[in-house]
Amino acid sequence: MRTPTAKKKIILYTDGNDDYTYVFDELFDTNCIHYDQVVKIREKGKVVDKLKREIYGKPRHKKI
Repeated sequence: MRTPTAKKKIILYTDGNDDYTYVFDELFDTNCIHYDQVVKIREKGKVVDKLKREIYGKPRHKKI
């Protein structure tokens, strides 16, 4: 994996686990990443909806 820069940012997508936000914040300058989370909303064990949360930068929601 290349080291991100402000000009060449990396794009990251994860589930809704908040631990990722702390790890990425420690590993990368948040100005160098686009990071989104996708949280699955479940009812009776089935996914009924998805919530997309922008964490850092301007991720591409359509790519998720």
